[in-house]
Order: sequence, then structure tokens, then C-alpha cells
Amino acid sequence: MAALTFFTSNPTKLAHARYLAEGEPIEVLGFRQRTYHAGYEEPRLQSREDLLKASYESAVQQARKARILSPRHFFILEDTSVTINALSSPTEEVPGLDVKYWMRETTFSSLDASIRKAGGNRRAVVRSDVLLHIPSAYRKLWGVGDYIVFTGEQSGSIVNQEQIFTTNVMYPWLDNQTFNKWFQPDGASGPLGSLSIADANKYDFRRKAFEKLFQFLKERKLLRSPTPQRRLPLQRDMNYIICGYTCAGKTTASQYLARSFDYLHVEASDFMHLAYYMRHDVPDRISIGDFAEQALIEKPEIAAEAIAKYLEADVESPCVISGFRSIREIDWLVEKLGEYGKQFRIVFVDTSEAARFARMVERSRSGDVSDMARFRSRDEQQKRMGLEVIANDPRTAVWENDGDLSQYLKIIENDVGRYPLGEPDLDRWLSKVGQQRRLKLEDAILFALLTRWADDEKRPCFTTSEIAKIINELVSETSQKHKDNVSRYFNQNFYAYYEIEIDPVRGTRRYRLSNTGYGKALRMLRKRAQTSEPSR
Repeated sequence: MAALTFFTSNPTKLAHARYLAEGEPIEVLGFRQRTYHAGYEEPRLQSREDLLKASYESAVQQARKARILSPRHFFILEDTSVTINALSSPTEEVPGLDVKYWMRETTFSSLDASIRKAGGNRRAVVRSDVLLHIPSAYRKLWGVGDYIVFTGEQSGSIVNQEQIFTTNVMYPWLDNQTFNKWFQPDGASGPLGSLSIADANKYDFRRKAFEKLFQFLKERKLLRSPTPQRRLPLQRDMNYIICGYTCAGKTTASQYLARSFDYLHVEASDFMHLAYYMRHDVPDRISIGDFAEQALIEKPEIAAEAIAKYLEADVESPCVISGFRSIREIDWLVEKLGEYGKQFRIVFVDTSEAARFARMVERSRSGDVSDMARFRSRDEQQKRMGLEVIANDPRTAVWENDGDLSQYLKIIENDVGRYPLGEPDLDRWLSKVGQQRRLKLEDAILFALLTRWADDEKRPCFTTSEIAKIINELVSETSQKHKDNVSRYFNQNFYAYYEIEIDPVRGTRRYRLSNTGYGKALRMLRKRAQTSEPSR
């Protein structure tokens, strides 16, 4: 069993489920990753059994409509409920399954007054019910019905005094908005939302339900860890990890290696953005810088883990990774990919503050700063993340980049130790690829956006309709794509290949290639153009 679809419209709940599945041989997919149309109605019913049944029947209808209701594909629903003892009775849980709506109407002072009026019992229980849809192929085999429910509970108390804390940027289900801000589990030092992830895991009611689900699937041999088939590639070229402060020249070096030496370029910040989007969606009030700083403290391998998975699919290609901020994420990636025989040269690009600031002012990227004080504040944040540790590591080589561009590129050429291939012939390559039949949607999107690439940061972003139009101007009739398919592709998931811009008036999303997307499209285009013949 490779995938499990989670019917939820709540990105935080989906992020929580994905976190709980880490280390298990299963991928939790949001329903929009399976289909753009899927969803389900969640009625407001007091009976837990009736609510789960009605929600399930709605999800089945939507799954059937979206054509994902196969005889072997599982999906799940989850409902959270709360029982406050002082306000509940043997026949009614308060707020029960209505907790989401109840929280919108309730303040701590009103809750505290209600509890005191009812006798002062502050005990409460939080419950998670995870419903697993059993596909038709397994029902008779296992002797079960349409679905099975797994339950997790955590008992505790309502805090005596409301506490002020912020939502955890890395683990947003530990928040200050839901019942977690008032609920202190038995044995915990504070409200559930305020705890560290290590402590919160001990009292996580949803984790208890998911662990029962995973155990059930393991007992039925549906969760099996694959045995990795690893082979040591012949390494003709050294792989690079290029680090440095903002505007030092990391991207310039990486793209030169990609263009002139056929390296696959990966930008670490694209994968950090991906981790951010998977937890917070777009847009969010939490800055990516604050998220990244906290992420490197809580889970330093957060971007390295995703990068390693990406590179494992093409382990024999030489790669250049730019933008790491912490020596711990470098060490994690070097060890992980070292299992495949890949070796890395760590480089720190040393550039003066004045030169870097001038480059930032000139490029004027969205989110950049135009005053030195804020620029230095960004440097300090990157220093806290660990850039100085990387710079001073005995393994690190230094490339100076205070001279002109030709001098900098010569340093790179000397380090690689072979002559550059020259600039890519994009027009000829794109013309050749445009004649190919049955071009995959993602490939078509990448190639289309590659035609609009510019090295400066002012290159435009495009709507999905505009991307579809570019594709159909580029490729043969047999490979043309409908705008609805392009929209569905972007709505179903987030990708490290694209930067996202929000239209300030309409609130819609626009896209352009990220540095990782450029590296992917460029290398894929070069390979296709050199090995494929035009269709006859």
C-alpha cells in the first residue's frame, strides 16, 4: 500500500497526518492531490455514529464522481471532539463534535464562568476518530463492513488561567486558536498547544488514533518497508554544495554549473518553501525566514530530506545544491547520498557586504529589503541558522566573488577541472522537443515556463490559463494541454519547481520557474533534445 487519501479541507490537519506518517511506508495524500473536485460534506450532527456515517457517504459519492473509488484504494476521514465534564451529561457531550464552531463563539472568560457555575469540574477529554474506508476488494477477505473507525483519546483539564503563546511555526497543529490553547493533558506542563513537539507527541490524541490505523494495516501486510536497491554510480564529476549569504553569488555559480557543465541544480530554499507550504498553505502570516530558522532548530534535515529523495531518482547525475544554511543539514545530506557513492565538495562564496547589498537593491526581488539595517538583520538571522559554522568548517572551500563576473566564473571552471560545454542552445532544443508526441503534462509545463525564463528577478509570473497557452504554442498538436488540466495540476499539490505569486487584486496564484525548476527543465531538455528524434 503506497498511498492513503485523506479527505480534509484543513491544511493543518493534513500536515499533522503527514507528520504522523513519517517513518511509515505510506504517503498521506490530500484529496486535492488525487482530484481537483473531491470533497465531502460534514454535517453538524450530535451523534458521533451518525456524523461519521453521513460524512463517509458524502465522501464515497465524491470519490465515485471523481473516479478515485477503486477496489483497492483506501481513504480516511477524521473527526475531533471534546467533552467538558462540567457542561456535559450522560446523553450529551459539550461541545462534542461541534467543537470547531463552538470555539468561534466561546471566550476563555465565558467558558471559565460556565464551569464555575456548573460546580467547578475542569476535567475534559479530547477524542480523535479516524475512519478508514475499506475498498471492496478487502471487505469479504477481512470479514468487515464498508469502514472501520480507530479512536484515540487524551484526558486532561481546562487551564485555570488563559496563557499567551504563539502557534508553533513548524508544527502548526500546536496552535493558539483551537481547543489546544485551553486544554492541559494529564501529566503535561502546560496547554497542549504550547508544548514542544517531543512533549506534545506524548499526549497527541490524533497520534493515538493514527497509530492504531497503521498497526491495523501492518497486521494485514499492507504496510511494508521496501528494500532499497542501491548501486554505487561511477562519479565522473564532484558534486557541489554551495553556501553563502544573500546575494553572494550562489545561484550564479550553480546556474553556470548547470548551463555549461550539465549539472542538475537544486536550490535548498525551494524545498524549504515546499515544507512551509505543506504546513501553512499560501499565503500565511508567518514569514518564510522565521519558519526556516525554527525548522533548522526543530528538524535540521527538513529540506535535506526532501532534496535527497528528489536526487535519489537520478543519483548518477552530477548535482549542485545551493542555499543550505546549517552544517547539520549538509551533514545529513552528505551521509544519506554517500550511501549511493555520491561525494560532495562544500563551498562558501565569500563576498563583501557592500557588494551583496548593491546586488540586492539592483535585483529588487519580492521580499528583498532596500535599507542596510534590515539587510544586516537578514544576515544575522542566517548567521543564527549556521552559515558562519559552514564558512569555518575545515571541509569548506572558499570562492571569492568581489571581482567581475569573468573572474568568478574562472574560479568555478578551475575548480571543476574541465572545459565548459558552452551556453545551451535552447531555441534548437525546444524546437526539437516541441515536435515530440505524448509529452507529459509536467514536462510540458516546465518547458513552457523555461521559454519565459530570464536571469533577472523581474521575470513575470503566469496564470494557469497563460501557461496552457504557452504550452500549446510550443508543442505539437498531439501534446497540447487543456487549461483545466494545467489548473488541476497546480491545485492538486505544491512543487519545488515553481515560485508562487499572489495577485494583489484577485487573490489568485501565478507561477514561474524556481531555480530548482529551471535546473530540472534545463537538464531534462538537454537530455531529450540529444537523445530523441522528431516525430515523423
